[in-house]
Amino acid sequence: MAADSKVKGTLVFFLVGITELSPDTAEIVDIKKIKSSPSYPDVIPKQMVVKAEKRTVENRQVDFLVKFCPPGVVIVEASIDLENILDPRVFDIKQGLVIECRTILWDYHCDPHFDEEYSVYCVADYQGDPECVISEHKAGIAGLLKTERIPLDEEEIDTTLKFNIKYAKDDLTIVDWDGAFVFDPRGDFASNIELLEIANLQLLKLRVLEHDVEERLEVAARLLQVTTAKRLPLLRSRKIRHSLREIIQIRTESILESEGIERNIKLIGDWYSARLFDLITKKLHLETWRANINKTLDALEDIYSMISENFSMSFSTTLELAIAFGWLILLIGYFLLFFLEMRYR
Repeated sequence: MAADSKVKGTLVFFLVGITELSPDTAEIVDIKKIKSSPSYPDVIPKQMVVKAEKRTVENRQVDFLVKFCPPGVVIVEASIDLENILDPRVFDIKQGLVIECRTILWDYHCDPHFDEEYSVYCVADYQGDPECVISEHKAGIAGLLKTERIPLDEEEIDTTLKFNIKYAKDDLTIVDWDGAFVFDPRGDFASNIELLEIANLQLLKLRVLEHDVEERLEVAARLLQVTTAKRLPLLRSRKIRHSLREIIQIRTESILESEGIERNIKLIGDWYSARLFDLITKKLHLETWRANINKTLDALEDIYSMISENFSMSFSTTLELAIAFGWLILLIGYFLLFFLEMRYR
């Protein structure tokens, strides 16, 4: 294959968003695979089709598929066949897909501040080892994976392309943060795309969770400043106890979800699906996200513990003063009664 030859393929771009709606679904998506490697049971709920339609993007017909993963996750998937998937105009096509997919997400009232986008470049029109195709077009492939128009350094290109996995002699999947290249002469792309969507869904959930706990940390820090300056009212103390329960619930749910994913990976063992999913999660740094969230949750618990201690001390002091004041009132009343008795004798 000449270095300037075209590489025919399909660009599959998907966008994952969060919604509070529960859209009507038509059917459960059934991923049909050629590989005998099993899928991940119970990592996320089955993807259900909301609708399928065609739209025009950059003067090209594009297939759009909207899927729903309860609770509250919408995936918009766009697919377009390209005569040359390495054409520089692919960047413009991808940008058009981003705009169109985001428009569809807004139809389902998805949070505009949180979504995850990812591009999968699927190539089936080749013979033999795909590494021959990759070696001839490695600069263009690495550029698409990085969504980078400028020429990349040779070392950066080689580092990007090394993050790959093979199953059969004639297939290969390269994974990066922003996209993946999947080479399979049999066109068995659906299972790989499903795993990429699962990983991006997990990343989106972690981003939302991190934002939530960081906001809670800011509120707790301000509250700690208040407690060191003055006593807390009873109403605020109830809010503290409620916040502590919420933090415990968040940590519990996060641990259960994380352990659930790891459990399912261990069940599959060394199957291709498990190894590919592990590769994707490492490239998306999901463990780093979880570690950072756990550190923030630790800080939250420490702050609220200090607030609770300050409130307990304040409450004890207030109670002691109230008791002392009560005894003082009793003493004053006793002396008044004593003087009244002495006066009328």
